[in-house]
Amino acid sequence: MMALRARKKTIIIASAVAVLLVGGGAAAAMVIAGQQPQPQPQSEASPEASPTPVVSDPPAEVPVTNVARASIDGWTLADRTVVGTVLPEVGDTAEGAVSLRVDAPADDADIVAASAPVALAPSTDYTLSVSARVLAEEKVESGVRLTAAGQTFTLPELDAEWETIEFPFTTAADQAVASTFDVVLSGAVRGFGIDDVSIAADGGDNLVPNGSFEAVQTSAGIVNDSLVMTDESALLAVSLAEGAVQWSATSTSGGDPITGESNSSGPLSALPLAGVPQGHYTVAISDAAGLQVQTDVAVIDADGFSVAQDGRFGVGAHVEKEAFVGTGSLAAAIGFAEVRNDISWERNEKVAGQYAWDQNYVREFERMHANDVKLLGLVVYGNRLYGARKAPGDEAAIQAYGAYAKAVADRFDLVGLEVLNEFNHRENDTACGSAPACYVPIAQSVRDHVSTAYPDLPIVTGSTALYDRDWFVGFWQAGGMAVTDAASYHPYESWINRDADLIAGTVQQSYADMQEAAGETRPVWVTEMGFPTHYDGVSALEQGQMMVRNEALAFANGVEKYFWYDLVNDTPDPAAGEANFGLYEHAPRANVVALAPKPGAFAQALMITQLRDKAFTTDESDDTSTVQVFGAGDDETRIAWAAQGEVQRTFASDAPLTVTDMSGLSQSFEPEDGEVTLTLGPSPVFITSAVE
Repeated sequence: MMALRARKKTIIIASAVAVLLVGGGAAAAMVIAGQQPQPQPQSEASPEASPTPVVSDPPAEVPVTNVARASIDGWTLADRTVVGTVLPEVGDTAEGAVSLRVDAPADDADIVAASAPVALAPSTDYTLSVSARVLAEEKVESGVRLTAAGQTFTLPELDAEWETIEFPFTTAADQAVASTFDVVLSGAVRGFGIDDVSIAADGGDNLVPNGSFEAVQTSAGIVNDSLVMTDESALLAVSLAEGAVQWSATSTSGGDPITGESNSSGPLSALPLAGVPQGHYTVAISDAAGLQVQTDVAVIDADGFSVAQDGRFGVGAHVEKEAFVGTGSLAAAIGFAEVRNDISWERNEKVAGQYAWDQNYVREFERMHANDVKLLGLVVYGNRLYGARKAPGDEAAIQAYGAYAKAVADRFDLVGLEVLNEFNHRENDTACGSAPACYVPIAQSVRDHVSTAYPDLPIVTGSTALYDRDWFVGFWQAGGMAVTDAASYHPYESWINRDADLIAGTVQQSYADMQEAAGETRPVWVTEMGFPTHYDGVSALEQGQMMVRNEALAFANGVEKYFWYDLVNDTPDPAAGEANFGLYEHAPRANVVALAPKPGAFAQALMITQLRDKAFTTDESDDTSTVQVFGAGDDETRIAWAAQGEVQRTFASDAPLTVTDMSGLSQSFEPEDGEVTLTLGPSPVFITSAVE
């Protein structure tokens, strides 16, 4: 398949740039391929001379690209617990059909992201040549350095246009024949691409194996690493029979399918979803050999090749289950900044005082860190080494529980520690029981053990099933405020009553109860809340609608963080109520490597993108409709709906308003006499100014 090429700039570098030598050998120089430093004439400045105008380069055009879950022959790629993404990239390359993408949002340095063996002779002149880019409109630091033969080569600032850069260098006299070419992280890396890598002596062969990354190994079918895409990554990475490929994309919200034809050649090809706007779709493809593949995808209009994460939004996971492998990548693709997960005491302390960490936790929590996703560690439950299994009971068990919480904080990258789960609701096997007075010393033990070493790590208490008002009032009266940095609960009243808007009153009541019982308040974190899509639940489209309304009202009424329950369906059984809260399907479909996003995943990514870290500012609701405003001025976003059916709502505006509905469709409405009148219904819409 022909590679889709971005236009290339001509950049002149007036002098060679020296790079740091890590080992022996001569200094290396960098030049842009095909260009030589030009001598500059010397002249005296004239006081009458007019200032030279500064001409800025136009922004680079960011191409549509995506990555495939595949290995690359001849290369060792960093494990995904270390680097978020080091994968083959298709859609726009410097050479051939495949390049290499590195995306490492965690600010980790001195990590080798990719490595290839090279055999170099001592005291020999070589030239390292690479094509590189960063998926950005303006030139930025890449966050990457290149090394070979004990030498480090510094890349210039890059944008989205491929640049071929040459580094002449000389190996040391004691150079070992066996060496490697390494792509090394210098910190956070976003959208770095490298292609056409070569190390050669003058007139010699390229010593880097598979330097253009064309030889890859993957399974047949749709091999995208993620099926949540933005308008800058809306293409399918496919491994199909050579020849024509027919495809269609049908919106989950209805309408005629969008169809197209592409071409497949080689082990990995790009199939652009040309003409497919923002939305949730079922995509079907058929290749020249008759293979038919179908999956759901989500496409989001976003500023970049991925959805920017928002620290207010988190999601529940169960990384101890196979379906949740890759939780960090799955969460980050939607825009979640945090994940809440059990960290079972009994799984990790099987010998008193010794912590042997379950490898599911280690693997997935490290992968979360690599994707810059923080962990809300839910410290559960009891441990039979110390008596009761469901909660710590006597003083020795309570102190051991606190010590275990400290060990969790020592080991993992946390955004908070949550003390037990639904203590008020679970059958309790301790002598004290589930009264709030029994919970206070457990939370106190966590604070005593953790807070000295980690004074800024929030201790999250409560974690109740529903908002249990009597329990919380008793907790505050028993001294709970002193052990609490954030109060949490699971307001499933909204799900039980099929009314997403109930959460507003619940949150208001929780703050009022704190103030009345303790004379002060703590931030509220909703650490579990969702709407399932099983037979007795809500529809797949309603899940997203309920989510947006529930989250909008939670934030509007003072909730600091909201964790959706949960990330992935727990089983494939569509009739299992507890198993269908997820935003992804339980397992990949046939001939597809990634989990298919449900419409709720699209709704969540849409909301995160629409809010773009905008804080809640005001409530414009009236008797017939709900309107919550985030941001201010030209950067204002309203989330609006009418729970009881269609109503007309008029908004004052001198500029056109853009209305985006839950299907992703955006329409512009012109004002008349300084007003725009819209029809609202139960499905929320996002209203923004159309000012560019």
